[in-house]
This record gives sequence, C-alpha cells and structure tokens, in this order.
Amino acid sequence: MFEVGIVGAGKIGSGIIKGLIEKKAFKGENIILSDVSENILNPIKNEYGIEVSLNNRDVFSSSRVIILAVKPNLIAPVLDNIKDLNLKGKLIVSVAAGVPIAFVENIVSNVAVIRIMPNISLSIGYSPSCYSLGKYVTKEDEKLFVDIFKNLGSAINVEEKLMDAVTGLSGSGPAYVFLFLKALTEGGMKAGLSKDVSRKLALDTLYGAVLMASSTDKSFDELINMVKTPGGTTEKGLLKLEEYLVEKGIIEAVVKAAERSKELGEAYGKC
Repeated sequence: MFEVGIVGAGKIGSGIIKGLIEKKAFKGENIILSDVSENILNPIKNEYGIEVSLNNRDVFSSSRVIILAVKPNLIAPVLDNIKDLNLKGKLIVSVAAGVPIAFVENIVSNVAVIRIMPNISLSIGYSPSCYSLGKYVTKEDEKLFVDIFKNLGSAINVEEKLMDAVTGLSGSGPAYVFLFLKALTEGGMKAGLSKDVSRKLALDTLYGAVLMASSTDKSFDELINMVKTPGGTTEKGLLKLEEYLVEKGIIEAVVKAAERSKELGEAYGKC
C-alpha cells in the first residue's frame, strides 16, 4: 500500500509531491498520483520516481492517505466514481477551496475527512496549512496528517467556518506579496537601480523583515517605528503609501478574497 495517494496533478498536487520528496519525507515509491493525462503524469513520474495512474480508483484503493487536489467542481464526480470502494481505515484530505467537509462525508460515509487550505509555497516547504477535522477523524488520523504536512510548512487547526478567511489571507496571500515585491523592484528601478540589483534588494529586504518580525514579540507598529524617524526617508515613503491607501487596499483584498471563497462554496452547502 502507498503511504500517500494524490488525485490531481495541478499546481497543488504536484507541489505536494515536490515538497515531500525534496524534504526527504517520503520516497517516490511510496507515493501514487492520478490525473487524466499521461502528458501531465509522466514528467512528474520521471522526475520523482512515483507511481502514476489514469484511474483515480487506483489511488483510493491502494493508499492510506488520499489527498484530493482537484478543482471544487470535480470533487463530486471523483467521489461518485469511488464510493463503492471499501475506504475503511483511510483518510481523505481535501484541498478543494470552498467545499465543506459535510459535502464529502455525504458522498463517502463513515470515512475520516480533513479539509485543508495550504498555499503555493508548499512546494518549497513553507506553506501555512490550516485544517479542519471531520466527524470521523481520530487522534491517530490527525497525527498522521500533521506528520505529513509539517514537512510542507506549518499545520494549524482552525474551525471550519474560518476557512474562507484563511483562504483570503494565506491562500491568496502569496500573490499579494509578489505584487508588493514587484512594486518594490520597480520603485528601485525608477530611483535609478538596475533591475537585477533592485530585485535582489527587494527580496532580501522582505526576507530580512519577515525573519525579524518572526523573532520578536513586538507589534508591527513597533517594528515600523524602529525603522521610521521623524522627518526621515522612511516616514516620507510611508506617507506616500498612506496617500495611496495601500494598507486599506491590502485589508480589503483579504476580505474580498474571503467573500469570494464563501460565494464559491455556497453551491456545496454550509459547513
């Protein structure tokens, strides 16, 4: 039996494989992946030495942990195709945004289900993965899940009703950070730096700031004040950000993304 089976070879599914193998958490021979196209599966098989299949039933029948890494609209068809299988003792982990645990449990009854929201950074082992537990999940199931996903970053237990907020913040968050990095880089170039130097400075500045914030109990306002001096360069820059409502824009981006996650999930019922 495979230790981990993954349905869906998209960005998240392939990212999980990349992260687990590069972190040496699993060998390729312990993972099976299914998708609809050999053109998608074979490059991943060749790179990581995993088993692949065009049949999702192979994943469900041969894996202890099954990770559903497909789009929300494909959850029902995938589960309808395997609900006749004996899934006793298996753990299903759903990555489908907006799809409640109850929706999965109603199709495959009496099976342990965990809903998770990671982000794209799991492929390099730095994704915060928030998760919620279904009613059939045991302590052993949860430990097994955490032991797998801690290799991809952090695993944080939250109430399922908070998953839309999680999606708006950490699920979509990397895109907001990439936009900020893009703006920092272009600002450096506009100020006279070369593209390469500006990009390097933007990346290293953000990385250092994150490490500093992670290593202290100081609030973000206190950290800002450590950089800012009255009448200085940082204050001038912050005033311009305030003029353009940057802070408010970021807050609203998180809220709107969370609202959209809730809208997308309404078709699948309430948590």
